[in-house]
Amino acid sequence: MNRERSTLHVAFGVDENFFRGAGVCIASILDHNPGVDFVFHVFTFGCSADSRARLDKMARQRGVPMHVHLLDEAVFSRYRHNPRSNYSNAIFTRILMPGVLAGVTERFLYVDSDILCRGDLAPLLDLELGEHVAAAAADVHTIAQRRLKAMALKGDFYFNSGLLLIDVANWNQARITEQAIELIGSGSYSLDYPDQDALNKVAEGRVLKLHPKWNVMFSLLGELRFSHRKLAVSDDAVMLHFGGPLKPWHGWSHGCAQEMFQRHQRGSGWADVPLDQPKTYKQMHQCATYHRGHRKYLRSLMWYGAYLGKKTSVLLRGARVPLLVVALQLGAAVQESASWVYAAAGL
Repeated sequence: MNRERSTLHVAFGVDENFFRGAGVCIASILDHNPGVDFVFHVFTFGCSADSRARLDKMARQRGVPMHVHLLDEAVFSRYRHNPRSNYSNAIFTRILMPGVLAGVTERFLYVDSDILCRGDLAPLLDLELGEHVAAAAADVHTIAQRRLKAMALKGDFYFNSGLLLIDVANWNQARITEQAIELIGSGSYSLDYPDQDALNKVAEGRVLKLHPKWNVMFSLLGELRFSHRKLAVSDDAVMLHFGGPLKPWHGWSHGCAQEMFQRHQRGSGWADVPLDQPKTYKQMHQCATYHRGHRKYLRSLMWYGAYLGKKTSVLLRGARVPLLVVALQLGAAVQESASWVYAAAGL
């Protein structure tokens, strides 16, 4: 089904853990773009009845089409190098989208589910792509320099695939999907970011460079000790990308990111869902650090104690972990815990 170019199609690739992120990102896009017509697409290899119901309810409430596309693992069977043995399905969703959306739209905006919109997307409707298969912003400098060398790229442009404006016809004609999946499965390169590395390699020279404002990247984990401070966001930033393991829906993430996420969550199908609480020992350690940064020392000690208990349990359950390694790690943890006690006591 072809639509007018004035309608912007936006696509997400998710597993069950990221449906809420996609829903809140959709809400943020709608909240900041009342003058733009949208069609949203959510691609997944599996969808719970609850997630589908929430998205359907949101589509009715916001009056905007939102389609779920269920992908089939059989799609990989035709490739010479089947990548499924080493990687999860989730990394392939954005690569497969242009084939599914052929005949539906001429172009679409792929957006990671850990992105929030804070500006006007209308300029992307009229951006001239020419012969390019996509447009994207450069990744952060340290990652880009490392991956340029690792992937033997000839130029100086390594893009972040968290936001891609894709020309469907150009992409499919260049067989980007097929080439990327073959490369991932071939084992020819050591891939830190499998789909992103592969796309940078097979689409080299065919991706238009976007202004950084379209994909402004933050590491909330790096901001953890300073989460009481305001995030430094440039006035022209349109899309904020919270990469890394710590997300705005975590209850111990940066206050500004949390506030932004919860504000848009109220207009999504997940309005009743509370922020996530720590489950793993790494998350418990992050939560302790967060509260310590806010000078809530007793709460930080409580979470640090939970972290020690969880980590000890995990280490002792790992039968292949030598007891000496366990002892050394626990010893380091005890030393670190002393600094938390001193902080709580004001020493």
